[in-house]
Amino acid sequence: MNRLLLLLLFLSTFLPLLPAQLPLTPEFETLLDSLDVRVNHPFDDGFMLLDNPENDYLQDQLTVYSKAEKLEMRFHLRPEDERDLYYQRPHMRAAMLVMNLGSNDDDAVTSVHSFGEEELAVMNADWARMWTFHPKRSYSQQPTAQLIAAYKQDRGLIYTVLLFDKAPPTLEGRQLMLRFR
Repeated sequence: MNRLLLLLLFLSTFLPLLPAQLPLTPEFETLLDSLDVRVNHPFDDGFMLLDNPENDYLQDQLTVYSKAEKLEMRFHLRPEDERDLYYQRPHMRAAMLVMNLGSNDDDAVTSVHSFGEEELAVMNADWARMWTFHPKRSYSQQPTAQLIAAYKQDRGLIYTVLLFDKAPPTLEGRQLMLRFR
């Protein structure tokens, strides 16, 4: 009985100190391993796994939501394929995706951010960009989307799409949720 009580005391003391894990599906974990991609798990919890919404432009492979941050995150990994029209042209593939996901409204604005050498080193990527835009309503009802695309030669492209109304304080960290090993 004393051992059980000590074990419960130990677990209740130290479990809250362990980092939280982003909920991943076995299929997504297999895809991460195939591209040698690592997830930077958040230190806070409260992420719920959602069904991937249907859309014509990007088949999301994992969708999670943080109620505390009011932030939806969608992930898509695309292995490199020599037969692909955009083979070794990540800038063209990602820009085409942004044009398809972005709103066609007259007042819609899209901005692009090029990552510097330090940020590329953190992602262990050869190329990366971030676009901020208003998504098509068929993609998301949220007014703001950020698409972060990172590319590693001979591996492929990783997309992180962040959807929100008001940017949470953790947004910068969420932009770097995926990185190549």
